[in-house]
Amino acid sequence: MNKLGIIGGLGPMATVSFMKRIIDMTDASCDQEHIHMVVEHCPTIPDRTAYILDHSKDNPAPAIIEACRILEGAGVDEIAIPCVTAHFFRDEIAKNTSIPVLDGVLLSADYLKSKGVSRVGIMATDGTIKSGIFNKSLSEHGISAVVPSAKAQKYVMDLIYNDVKGGKPIEQDKFGAVAVELREEGAEVIILGCTELSVIADEWLPDGRFLDVLSVLSRACVMDFGKLKGAYRELL
Repeated sequence: MNKLGIIGGLGPMATVSFMKRIIDMTDASCDQEHIHMVVEHCPTIPDRTAYILDHSKDNPAPAIIEACRILEGAGVDEIAIPCVTAHFFRDEIAKNTSIPVLDGVLLSADYLKSKGVSRVGIMATDGTIKSGIFNKSLSEHGISAVVPSAKAQKYVMDLIYNDVKGGKPIEQDKFGAVAVELREEGAEVIILGCTELSVIADEWLPDGRFLDVLSVLSRACVMDFGKLKGAYRELL
């Protein structure tokens, strides 16, 4: 494998964070030892959560599939989508491309299982929560999950849509309140299950154990295409 394809723009800052993590995780002594990435940056792809919640009839899957075909034409060997909610469409996407499409949700469940984690909290979009994509993979690995209350979930959506996507300062008190609630429900680890939350994690996280799906996906890409720095063998 020598070319990684990335479907970006979902959202734009998350794509930048994803590429930076890949670069940071790669054990390289010169430019030529870094990973060849081909990015199809598509911020015009319809909102995934709005479609899943039936707030919009504009299905994002065809546009994502079209982006995959553009990457196919560019000769990529594997495709990563740094948008967790878009994983709801992953099976449909995978059926419509000849290129392997990484599954960040399944990779995260695999990692948690390998670390003996039995109960997690999920911070993600309303669409991801409703879709149950985390619950399915986690339950198959014998891991139970807890999601935020209605009030706390609104905080999560504010952080994702108003703060990160809206380009506003991060409301750390809201993030902290959600984390406390999930830990009080027995979560040993909190999954950052939205790439906008990963953007927050680039700058700040409260105390406690978090597993960032974007880091899991970045690590997998480096392991497939380059050489992983020893510091990133463990993510918890």
